[in-house]
Amino acid sequence: VKGAPDRMVKLCKYQAKGGVAGDENLEDINENYWIEQIAILSSHGLRVLGLCRTTIDKDSVKAGDQLGPEFVNGRPEGKWLTMVGLCAIMDPPRPECVQAIKEARGAGVRVAMITGDHKDTATAIGHMLGIVDEKYSEAVTGPELDAMSDEEIRKCVMTHNVFARASPQNKIRIVKALQAEGQVSSMTGDGVNDAPALKAANMGVAMGKEGTDVAREASEMILADDNFATIVYAVKQGRVVWDNLRKVLLVNTPINNSQGLSVLFGLLVKLPQTPISAIQILYSNFICAVTLGFVCAIEPAEDGIMELPPRRVGKRLIGRFLFLRIVLGTILLTGCVVGSAVIVEYGGRYDDWAVEEREKMMRGVAFNVLDFGAISVMLS
Repeated sequence: VKGAPDRMVKLCKYQAKGGVAGDENLEDINENYWIEQIAILSSHGLRVLGLCRTTIDKDSVKAGDQLGPEFVNGRPEGKWLTMVGLCAIMDPPRPECVQAIKEARGAGVRVAMITGDHKDTATAIGHMLGIVDEKYSEAVTGPELDAMSDEEIRKCVMTHNVFARASPQNKIRIVKALQAEGQVSSMTGDGVNDAPALKAANMGVAMGKEGTDVAREASEMILADDNFATIVYAVKQGRVVWDNLRKVLLVNTPINNSQGLSVLFGLLVKLPQTPISAIQILYSNFICAVTLGFVCAIEPAEDGIMELPPRRVGKRLIGRFLFLRIVLGTILLTGCVVGSAVIVEYGGRYDDWAVEEREKMMRGVAFNVLDFGAISVMLS
């Protein structure tokens, strides 16, 4: 029998001398010794398994029986196993995962670990990952969470980053407690039991390689490479998309506004013809608005984008500052276009030109002012 060592010790009545099987090598178990060894191994970040054995009557099982946990737990004889030894497995975090967590913390994203490992193992791995520090210095176990009220869990999730020996029910309570504290929470998972927590989270993330179909269906995002660093990269790209979308609005909106307003104000100042013609407006949209907007849309990330705090929930795409910049750009661009047309028409320099020639010059100047003004807005 193998399983969590701290639980297996409680089911053991004997221990094998030197790990050798046989009734002549049995002695009463020294629970304190095994618990101490489990703690030592776990404190080094090792995943520990307890290896036990016992002898049962042949009549108690049948060929083909699947002996699960229910066969081992809750037997009338109580303690009935023999502890043979411990198996310690090193499963170190990926180097890119450590760097990704560091980058996430710089971006204001808090990373917590929910695991079924022993408390000491989880704490040691948390130190390796950098999620256990002076502020979040301890781990909490699933049984401890079960004993807490909803109010106590809400306080607990804000002061702890590591949750050990956690059950699927614990995951759901952790997610709901974080949401109750106003946190936007994302949950990763790969098993069927993780599906409720993935569904309850604001962003459920399932594993693409090792994850089950149920977990994928319950999630909003699937990791194709099962790598945590990909989540942080997705956060960065999400910020890039948000910034570039705002840049596109800042460029295209003043250009489009000024195209229409230039015609309107050209008529208000009683120009004989509109400053720009319909075909010029169409050409400007094809050449300027689309091209300059595309340049803004594919712009790479700004320096320090992952050092900024997360946006607040419900933040509008066009805030007051961006709205004022759009209004200012519209006013300046429209004023320059109409002003250039007025100068050509009434400046006196072209009075001796024919009306048609003066009209062509006015629209040519206004069109160039519009296009180069659009480029200036984009560069700003």
